[in-house]
Amino acid sequence: MQPTESHKKIISRIAGNCLSVRLRLMNRLITRIFDEAVRPHGIKASQLTILVAISGFERTTSRQLCRALHMDSSTFSRTLAILKKNNWVHTEPSGEGKILRIEVTKEGYDKIQAVYPDWEKAQEKAMAVLGESTSETIIAAGTRHLLGGMTI
Repeated sequence: MQPTESHKKIISRIAGNCLSVRLRLMNRLITRIFDEAVRPHGIKASQLTILVAISGFERTTSRQLCRALHMDSSTFSRTLAILKKNNWVHTEPSGEGKILRIEVTKEGYDKIQAVYPDWEKAQEKAMAVLGESTSETIIAAGTRHLLGGMTI
């Protein structure tokens, strides 16, 4: 079946302007930059994100982190298991069902410190790919939503 002119217009509009498509594309590109930078340290960018978020709270719960990072609990749990296996975080029951209390261990803080120089290089590369203005806009928007997740 051939698309009608109406179909073609809709397809053209979505293909040419869809924020979701563009953001997913850029997310894969930027994630690759950070993953390549931190891979020698035995960590992925997504794991580093959660480790740093936990350290920002000092001691927090899985529920608070899922809200702050706008993550579903199953994705968070899989990543947390890796962080725990590597002794980068310590968890204990919170007394609220499946919710855990989480804190970064000395090894976790040491990992963040070791990764930092390579993270800085990746940050510079990602900002060059996105451009300064776009990078600043993304950082500001992300900060607003991160802070919004902390208050939900």
